[in-house]
Order: sequence, then C-alpha cells, then structure tokens
Amino acid sequence: MSLMSQELQKMAASKLRALLYKLTRNRLSGVLVGTILGFLIHSGATIVMMVSFINAGLMGLGQSIGVMLGTNLGTTLSMQLVSFNIAEFSYIAIFTGIMGHLTFRRDWLKHLSLILFGFGLLFLGMDIMKDAVLPFKSSPRIAALIQYNNALSVWGMISGIVLSSVFTILTQSSGATIGILFALGSTGIVTSLDQAFPAILGAHIGTCTIAIFGSIGTHAVAKRAALAHLVFNIVGSIFAALMYKFYAQMIPLTADDITRQIANTHTIVQAVNSLMLLPFVNQYARLITRITPSHKREPEKSHLDDRLLNTPEKAIVAALLELKRMSHVAQEMFQATMRGFLKISTQDFPYVRKSEEALDNLKEAINSFLITLAERNLSRRQSIILQYLMSATSDLERIGDHVENIAELTSDKIRRHIWFDDESVLDLIELYKKADGILGLLVISFEPSFYDSPSELATKILDLRNEYVAMSQKIKQKHNNLILEKKENPLNGIYYHRYVICLDKLVKHSKTIAIVEKEPFFFVKKHKLDRTTTKREMNGDTKHTSSITVDKGLFGDEDDKT
Repeated sequence: MSLMSQELQKMAASKLRALLYKLTRNRLSGVLVGTILGFLIHSGATIVMMVSFINAGLMGLGQSIGVMLGTNLGTTLSMQLVSFNIAEFSYIAIFTGIMGHLTFRRDWLKHLSLILFGFGLLFLGMDIMKDAVLPFKSSPRIAALIQYNNALSVWGMISGIVLSSVFTILTQSSGATIGILFALGSTGIVTSLDQAFPAILGAHIGTCTIAIFGSIGTHAVAKRAALAHLVFNIVGSIFAALMYKFYAQMIPLTADDITRQIANTHTIVQAVNSLMLLPFVNQYARLITRITPSHKREPEKSHLDDRLLNTPEKAIVAALLELKRMSHVAQEMFQATMRGFLKISTQDFPYVRKSEEALDNLKEAINSFLITLAERNLSRRQSIILQYLMSATSDLERIGDHVENIAELTSDKIRRHIWFDDESVLDLIELYKKADGILGLLVISFEPSFYDSPSELATKILDLRNEYVAMSQKIKQKHNNLILEKKENPLNGIYYHRYVICLDKLVKHSKTIAIVEKEPFFFVKKHKLDRTTTKREMNGDTKHTSSITVDKGLFGDEDDKT
C-alpha cells in the first residue's frame, strides 16, 4: 500500500496538489477531492499534504475539514477493493509491473509499473497473511482475546478500540489494521461483526497520529487541522459505538460474508459521520479555533484567486504579493536557522523544514496560477512579466533549500561536536547580517506599489550584494590562512567553508531576482488593473487579439493589449 501511494505521488504529485488547491473552494468539492485523493493515496498522505497547504496559507481550516471528511471516506473505498478475493491475479500484476519497470524509459510509465507491482504485492500479501493466521484459529488464547474485545460489552468495546488504536499508531496505517481483520475474517477466526467492530473504530482513531506528527513545526492553523481530524474521528467512533445495535442490524443486510461486512462497516461508519458533520463545517472550524487559541502570527492567506485571471494586471499584482509572502517565509526561516546556529540548538529546525515545504507548495501554486494566466490574451509586457515572475519563484524556492541546508549542516555540526572560535563565529554573524539585510530588502521589493516604475530597491539589493561578496571573499581567505598555518582543525574548516558557500548561494539567488526586477518591462500599470481580457484561442489560424485595445505608450506603434 505504501509503495502504491508513493509511486502515485511521484507520478502525479504536482497535479494532485493542484487538484487539492484549486477544487476545495467549497465544502462539497472539498469532500469530492478528498474522497478521490483518499482512494488513490490513502488518508495519511492526503492529510499530511493538506496540513502543508494550510501551513503555506493556501488553504483555510474550514476548507481542510471538507477535504478531511472526503479523505476518510476515500480510504474506506480503497479498502473495499482490497476486500475482494482476487489473489489469483496478483502474480500477473507483479510480473507485469516488474517487466514494465525494467523496460519502460518514461518516468510516468515506470511509476505506473511500480503501482501495478504494489497492487500485486498487496493481494499476494493478503493471501499469504490468510495462510499465516490460519494456525491461530485453534488457539484458545486468540479466541479468548477476540471474545473479550468485542462490541457486546462496554469494556470489550473500549478495550478493543484502544488495542486497535495502539496497533494502528504503531503501523501508521489504518489499512494494515483493516487488512489483518480481512485475513482473520476470511480464515474464520473472526466470525461476527461484534468481534470486528471495535477494531474498525480503533483504526479510525489510530490513523490520526499521522497528521499529528505531520503538523509538528507548523503554524497554529495547521495544528488545528490535525486536531480537527483527531477530534472528529474520536467523537465519530464514540457515536458509532453508541449506535452499535443499529449497525449490528443493518450491516448484515449488506453482505453475508464477514470480510465484506467488515469493509462495509468501515465505509458506512465514516459516511454516516461525515454526512452528520458536513452541514456544520464552519461551526466546527470555529469550535476548534476557540479551544486552541494562539497568540502567534498566523500564516497570511493566499492572494491567488482564479477570479482574477480575467483581469491580468490584478492577477500579476496577486502573484507579486504571493512572491512577497514567499520571500518573507524564506527570511523567517533564515532567521530561525541562524538562531539555532548561535544557540547551538535544533529546537527551531522542525519549523524550518515545514517552512521549506511551504515554499515548495507556494512555488507550485504560483506557477500553476501563472501558467493558467498565460492562456489569456496578454500584452507583450504582461507575457514577459510572467516569465520574470516564474524565474523569481524558482529563485525563492532555491533560497529556502539553501536555508534548510544550513539547518541540516548545523544539526550535523552539533552532533559531531564541531566548534568554531569566537572570531570565526563573529565573521559568520557579519555575513549573516548582510544576507539578512538583502532578504529584508527583497521582501519589500515585491510590494506591487513599487512597480509603477522599475524598482529602486533592486539597485540597493545589488549594492548590498557587492558589499557581501567583498566581505565573503575576505573571510574565506582569512579562514584558509588559518588552516594553512595549522591554527584551525581541517574538519572545522570544511564545515565553516560549507556555511559560507550556503550563504553565498542564498545571496546569489537574491541577486538574480534583483536583476529581474531591474528589467524595463517589470512594472505594473495601475490604470489597467480593472481591464479584462478573454481566454486565448489555441487554434493556429486564429488571430490572438484582445477585446480591449489601449494606448501605444510602451511598444511604439504596436497596441498594448491588456
């Protein structure tokens, strides 16, 4: 199951993220998207993806709850497929998957082959597990354990839920718990719904820990989403336990086979709980927010909105604001990383890693937005700006990568007990101050109000970068002399050099952005903010004209179409 999920994400990760971002604007579409993703990559991976989106400000808590409901349901539907006895086809799937992975050259075909391989392994594993648990059928201890942890008594229900929850937490997969139940049911060890019911509810609760672990180091809103998932599944399981008599009468009507009854219970319980909460998603989001107050600054909401695409100048402004947000996240990451370096502590590094994930998500969201905008009838200036914006997005994401590298380098330095002398540390601090000053100017430079003319801040960034380069070269030469004079440990020198290189690369990407900002076409025309355009026809014979023709100020005799 893990292999199938991983390969599917590798094959279509960006498309899945785009699907999650674009189609979750209302609760019903959110449930639908969550169901699709839950079916394809299971609840844990989807919830972690959702938490990272919230941490990046691309989703709100209310949106995430709708996705969460669908994710729970989608995972149960994937287990419906597993419950069918199609093990005889597993060898064909395994052979085809291996041969495809060895022979295909295209990456997506290789990933698809591994998905098929994982599919075959899943059903072969289920068949092997049935044979493996068969000897337990005659074990009096297993029989007593199953009999005690059943739904016919209060303590049996509670102990069964707790035992199943712990097992699911350890395996980090509700699918593994349900799969074992299928094996126990098909071999006659579990013979009735009352024996399986507590384990099903425990699987629902245990799977929530994936989101809890995934929210470590994130903003309060992302933590609330993980908590909302946990509270929903706990309350839903309690409600289902109280309604057991109803389920005990209804579920046997859906199937005679105990394995199918387990699969149907897994699905129906989640469907009923989701339908009950769906009308009250906003109220539930407010409740979770109220019980988890936070005084820390929450992530700024995304400025990207598909409704702006028909007004290109406004869409460009939105992209600039999003780039400003990216640069601010990068600067906060950088400051947290250097705090860890100075305090000799890795306490802030989970936040750094989660922020780097947020930058990755922001990059994909901005690029997807700009690519969609490029399908409109744009002026030449606007078309060129889109290229500049995508270039700046990539540079900001790379800045985040280098900051994360500094955090990893510091963690490794602490683990190996490598220390620098006071003078070397002071030199690094001076370099850090210069680099942080450059990032600070970079944040301000993306403010759209500066783009009624080419940004003067870009010139300041380049001047500060030149000062940084001179300082960096001086410090590197100074440290090299210490090593040559054997006043510095060579291993310390290697780590020190890696710190300086990471800072150099960070500043280099800032310089690249500043050069882009100095380009003559990199500005916003405020008088065009409200002008609309149409989607460009893709037919080669069609003239790409806009519905609006404006003044001839920018390109001489050629109309600047908006």
